[in-house]
Amino acid sequence: MILDTLAVSAGALHLTIGSLVAAALLKKGPAQDIELPLVSIVVPARNEAANLPRLFKSLESLRYEYAKLELVLVNDDSTDQTCAVAHELSRKLPFRVRIFNASHGQTESLPPTKTLPLAQGIDEAKGEIILMTDGDCEVPQDWVLDIVRHFEQDVGLVCGITLPDYENTRKLETRFESVDWSLLLGVCAGMCRLGSPLALIGNNYAVRKKCYEDVGTFRGISHNRIDDIALFRAVADSKKWGIAFAVTQGACVVTLPVGSTTDLVNQRYRWMEGFRAISVRGKLLFGFGLATHLLWPILLLFSGKIGGAAGFAVMLGDWLVISSVLTRLNRRGLYMYMYVYPLYALAYGWRLVLSIFRRPAITWKDRRLA
Repeated sequence: MILDTLAVSAGALHLTIGSLVAAALLKKGPAQDIELPLVSIVVPARNEAANLPRLFKSLESLRYEYAKLELVLVNDDSTDQTCAVAHELSRKLPFRVRIFNASHGQTESLPPTKTLPLAQGIDEAKGEIILMTDGDCEVPQDWVLDIVRHFEQDVGLVCGITLPDYENTRKLETRFESVDWSLLLGVCAGMCRLGSPLALIGNNYAVRKKCYEDVGTFRGISHNRIDDIALFRAVADSKKWGIAFAVTQGACVVTLPVGSTTDLVNQRYRWMEGFRAISVRGKLLFGFGLATHLLWPILLLFSGKIGGAAGFAVMLGDWLVISSVLTRLNRRGLYMYMYVYPLYALAYGWRLVLSIFRRPAITWKDRRLA
């Protein structure tokens, strides 16, 4: 009886949250005409020589007033030809480009993570709006314009959606990885629109320079080892600045897939480094979601038809969120993978739990973070 009650309650709550998030996602964002501000695209790059050509090619096609656009690329102690490749590719860009090396001197208070070159890039940026992405990404033509349109009055931070580049690979894992990103970022976007901002993706977001300075910059905020979550939390806690999510095709960035399921588990474990910076409400929501995704088969086994109904409610809640994101991004080709996704999430979810107990070393770009 107790298990049946828990099963019904968990399934109903999961479905309710999924329905509310999906409804929020389907609401259209701002479409107002605005005076275009000066925008600085800041890219911290470490050992990205092989990836920069695809990024720069996409930057060439940006539809924005070039006189109000600049690229600031910060080479972060790369051991390959990142800096030379960036200088060569920059000749083709129709707007201003500045490339310099990150400083790791004793006067720099930031830890030697991605935050350091990002902060130094923002220091040099001239834009009113600072847009961030990574060297292994590809941006759509309307990326800058779509993000900028979401900077309504008092909005200090705008987040976008990122998906792995599943269209240029035959790997089945990448399709499921894309669906997984759709669910995770869909929940973040929907909850933000419902007034409970949770988190964002660090390779596709923008901050108003005034807001960045108001919250203390990366050098003054807590948890600054994790740039995106730290800044997100600082803006959310400021009470002065709002946060918006751009769930549009034009604001959807494409990144290189991580590869195997093992790589995905390692990536998700690395993301958990920023879990401490998430709000209590966010921790509760993510914990509840992890539990329902991992335990629905147990409900099915031990609670019969009631457990089966609860498990289906969990799946339906996921499908509502995922389908809403894919519809907004015009990625309907992933629908068929959405229906099998619960089994995929179950498999990699339990592997993630095991990794928490094993506590493997966290590395990024050949640097050990923890």
